[in-house]
Amino acid sequence: MKERIDRGLENIIQASGFVIQPRLQFKNIKDKMIYQLLLEEANYAASSRCEIGQTIITLTNLAKEIGWSRDIVKGSLDRLEAANYIETKTLPQKRGIQVTIHQYKELQNLSFYQKERKNPQENPHEVPHEESHENPQENESCIPCESKEEDGLGNKNPQENPHEDTQQNPQEIPHTITAFITSVNNNININKTLKEYLASANVKNMNLSSTDDIEIFVDFATQLNALPANVSKKIVFSYFDCIRLTRQTCTISANILVNFIEKLSKYSVDQIHFALWKRVEQHDDKKEQYTLGILRNTDIHEAKRGLMKLKNKTGGRDSIAKLSGSSEEGQKYDYGF
Repeated sequence: MKERIDRGLENIIQASGFVIQPRLQFKNIKDKMIYQLLLEEANYAASSRCEIGQTIITLTNLAKEIGWSRDIVKGSLDRLEAANYIETKTLPQKRGIQVTIHQYKELQNLSFYQKERKNPQENPHEVPHEESHENPQENESCIPCESKEEDGLGNKNPQENPHEDTQQNPQEIPHTITAFITSVNNNININKTLKEYLASANVKNMNLSSTDDIEIFVDFATQLNALPANVSKKIVFSYFDCIRLTRQTCTISANILVNFIEKLSKYSVDQIHFALWKRVEQHDDKKEQYTLGILRNTDIHEAKRGLMKLKNKTGGRDSIAKLSGSSEEGQKYDYGF
């Protein structure tokens, strides 16, 4: 018994300190992750290299550690600086980038958040408001990923409409589109299009709100031959998941993705792979309209040359395999090389 207690004590998390993470608005989740990392790494006391609220990073090393491209990390830093959350300064002799967190001292002081409360007497048990950098007129509540449907249909509560038919057993109707897809997966009619399936889905929520949801949707689209022939479904999966993260709620309507898939049918495999890869690798904050612009303005020969440049810039076939999920698939879809 004593040995078990001793082992339990050894496994207790040993924290060397803490950092206060403010609730701020970000253009995408990657910006949020980078900011939180910088905030945690910033000096809480002055040192010979950095003042309070500063840290030094190396783009190449940071990109390698978190598994993103250097361009994606640089893009996040640029957006954070444009939002006035940080300030960057390139150090001489390739010593890295010095990052300064704006208002670091205030953000690490709990009394700073107390001042943001409009009227503490209204609800003494209310959690202090932490939206320190936001414009009160533009501030929106933090919306859970599954709370609202992107295309405006939303999740209806039967109690909100007393005239709504509630005689149907709620367990017979899948609540989400992914639940519906799972329910029909074992009895798929390949003569029915993806759009027809979604139109017939009697569900309350058409949104995809996680990586698993995206994977289920792409697998379903593949089984119905909705994707153009020979297009890597894993590249499509990576792209759709990136598109999902451009939304503030981290959700995207399945109908939007169906419409996007339909628009791919008039382009070659090389054009599709180039446009999706370029968007994921270099422009992860852009929405699907940007990708469609790449497709419209890139012919087959330009797409092949573009794929070659991306290959050389991001480390050859290993990078392609990483994006497509495996080296085997990277060889199967030779990407026109």
